[in-house]
Order: sequence, then C-alpha cells, then structure tokens
Amino acid sequence: MPLPKPYPPEEIDYTHWEDLADNYAGKATTLIVDAGGKGDYSTIQEAVDAMPASNAGEILVRAGEYLLAKAVAVEDREDLVIRGVGKATRLRVAGKVQELVTADAEADQRSVEVEDGSSFQPGQHVCVRDDSASEVNLVEAVDGDTLTMVEPLSHTYEVGDNARVYTCHSAIHVTGESRRVKILNLSIDGNRLSQEFGRTGYYPAEHHGDGVRFSASTEDCVLEGCWIHSAAAHGVCVGGEGHRIAHNHCWDNGYDGINVEPGCDRILVLGNHCFDQVDWNGIQVGYSTNPLGSVLVEGNHCYGNHQGIAAQGGAQVSIVGNVLQNNRFDGIELYSLDRFLVSGNLITGADDLTDMTNEGIHVEQSCSVGVITGNLIELCAGDGIHVEYGAYISVAGNTVRKVLKHGIKVGSSGRDCAISGNVVVGADQNDTETYSGIAVLGDRCAVTGNRLDDCDKYAIHVASSADKTLVLGNQCTQYVGSCLGYVQDEGSNSLVEHNVVS
Repeated sequence: MPLPKPYPPEEIDYTHWEDLADNYAGKATTLIVDAGGKGDYSTIQEAVDAMPASNAGEILVRAGEYLLAKAVAVEDREDLVIRGVGKATRLRVAGKVQELVTADAEADQRSVEVEDGSSFQPGQHVCVRDDSASEVNLVEAVDGDTLTMVEPLSHTYEVGDNARVYTCHSAIHVTGESRRVKILNLSIDGNRLSQEFGRTGYYPAEHHGDGVRFSASTEDCVLEGCWIHSAAAHGVCVGGEGHRIAHNHCWDNGYDGINVEPGCDRILVLGNHCFDQVDWNGIQVGYSTNPLGSVLVEGNHCYGNHQGIAAQGGAQVSIVGNVLQNNRFDGIELYSLDRFLVSGNLITGADDLTDMTNEGIHVEQSCSVGVITGNLIELCAGDGIHVEYGAYISVAGNTVRKVLKHGIKVGSSGRDCAISGNVVVGADQNDTETYSGIAVLGDRCAVTGNRLDDCDKYAIHVASSADKTLVLGNQCTQYVGSCLGYVQDEGSNSLVEHNVVS
C-alpha cells in the first residue's frame, strides 16, 4: 500500500530536480521512495510494482540506506526511470542467508527441504550446492521448511555431501521484456565479504550476485552515474541489446567491473571508471569463442585490475580512447575477434615495470581483420604489442616505449599482418640482448616505415620461421647499449631494402 501523503516531501534534494518538475503536472507517473516514510513508498520494489508496464514514468529515490534481502526486480517494464540523488542514495545487498538441506534433493524436482525455511522469502535468487555440484535458481514459494524453486533442479544434492542453500542475488535485476529502462545516480554496495557467489565456470547462463544485471531479453536500457562496488560477481553484467553503460564508478567487485555477455549487440560502454576489481578485469566484452555483436568501449579509465579491457569472441568491437593504467596482466586482451578496432588508447604500467606483467596489447586465439592504431604503450613487463594468433591485422602508427620484451611481435601463428609507421623506443629494458624492436615469426608480413630506437638486440628481427617478409623503408637508430645488429633476416624469401641505419 502507498504511504500516506504529504507528497512530495517539503524538503526536495534531488539532483536536477528542476528538470523533473513537469512530472508533477501529470505528464508522467512519478513516485517517490523514501526509507524514512515521507514518500509514496518505503521500498524501491513497491514503487516498481506500482508502475504500469508501459510508459511507466519515474521513481525518485531519496537519500538513505535501502537494505535488499532480494534483488530489486524490474520485469517487463518500458520507459521506466529509477533515479537517486547520487552517493546519498545507498542500496546495500543484505548478508548471505544459508541453511543446510535436510533431505536429499533429486534432479528434476523443484522442492528442497532445509533446516529453517523462514530464513528465505519468495523472489530470492539462491545457490543450491553440495561439494559435487551447484546451480543458481529462484525461490518461488516458501512453505514451512520447504522451498519451491522456479526451475527443476539440474543435479542431485545429497545431505551427506554437505548440501546447502544460500542467497546469491544482485542488487538490481532488469529482466523479462524490459525496454528503455534508465537507472541513474545510485550508490550500490554488493556487500561482497558477506556473500558467497555460486557458479561454475566464468560464464554461466545463470549469472547472479552482480551489482546491476540486465538479462538477455532486455533492450535499449541505460545505467549512468552510479557508484557500484563490492559485488560478489560483476559490478555490472550486461545481456541484451542496445544498452548504454556510461559514467559509472565500479570497484572492488569479485569479477569484472563491467561485463558485456556473449549474445549482446549494439552496446556502448562509455566514460566509466573501473578500478581495483578483486580477481578479473576492468571491462570484459564477450567470453571465449561465444558470439558477440557490435560493442563500442570508449573513454573509460581502468586501473588496478587483472586486465584493463578484455574483448573476446565476437565481431565489430571498437576499443577507443581509453586510459588503462597499472593493470596487473594485459592492458588490452583480444581473443577470437573478427573486424575490430583498437585506437587511441593510453596503456601504461608502473615506472618500475611491476604492473602489466604480460603485454600492452595481446592479440590471441584466431583474431582476424583488425586495426591497432594510434595507441601509446609504455612500461610493461612483456611485449608492447603481441600478435600471437592473428591474420590480416594492421598495426600502424603506435608508439611503444620502455618495455621488457619486444616492442612489437608477430608470433609464429600470426600471418598476413602489416606493421607500419610505428615508433618503438627502448625495447628490452633488461639490456639482455634477448628482445628486439620488431620481431616477425609468422608468414607474409610487411614491416614498413617504422622508427626504432635503442632496441637491445635487433631493431628488426625476421626469425627463421618467417616466410615472404617485406622489410622496407624503416629507420633504425641506436643511442645506447650494444646492439647485435639493426635488421637481422633469418627468414625465407624475404625482401629487405631501403632501410636507414645510424
């Protein structure tokens, strides 16, 4: 039931409140949520449920802390806005509830007996688990100590194998046929240290425990201006099409700051700060070889994560103008991508080269038809750019400086690549005469018009595994060290001409 008026409260402290005043003139439905009882409802879920399915209007959430025993479920809503006042509107996931299973639960059944069913409530996402298997399900009903799940169990769970049920929900779950839902200006605390996320593998179908989750059936939603931290899984997990994830802060989450799932299309990830995730990446796009549609990742700042940005398993992915700083492994990882652009990114590690312990940009697992251009890569403990597995990739106009291994490397599984117009300064900072400015191990590559300075082994090295390599018009200069040679050609059928050395 709605709370009694007065409505709205006398003291109005909404961000951009003047832009929302027209809602009170009857142009759209507007509801106020106030944990202190001065609005229409005291919980966000009540206000969502009170909204019509289409042309839903706006929910304004006042300052205060909103403790969530289950996710705020936004299901089958169109044109709904949930707006907070910023950091003062705090959504916090309640601590994990766990009960032991008291009778073996067979696969395909929906009911599970637990020690105390009163600990749970309908609508909660839970993990059913023993020491052999686990799955995420949804509680449909509670009758005494019997939990009825929405879906039949996929496995058998045995009392003797430590069978148990515990909550593992997101803070906000946008699901069903939801369209054009906007979530703005909220602070979301996943309460990670009081959770246990239940899943098998990195990309399960039943992903919960995120700060904000958009399911695969949703379209054209917006998440903007939120502070999302300490989720058990991802800060933001995006399924569906046409979403915009912009200008959020994501930190201290168990997995990725922002995760764009396989199957997505037309996704914009813009201007977010993703830092200090516990295990994984600032931004993850796709997973493995699962298909993915077009994604633009632009203008984000990712630092202190495992990888800054990882893009996997799709086509038409653009990674443009991001700052990737002090991440622990790769700056950017590209895996099984087709038709991609990586342009204008700043990728940097620590001055002592203890960050970015792998590559600045790492191209692996059957990437093809891509452009890597205009990036600045420095201070990494691996190669600046490593095309480990790839074909028809242009590496052009990048600057690589102060790396411990090769400036640019095309591995033996790379082929048909053009390495042109790059500047490499200071490859092999260990001064071991082991790594070169540009190293080519694959076939049919063109190395043209590059500038290479202070490379400790060779400026350009064409390895014995390479065939039909063109090395033309490069400028190779050494300032310090004892270079073993400027262009070392050990390949087959190479053409090495018109290079300038000094």
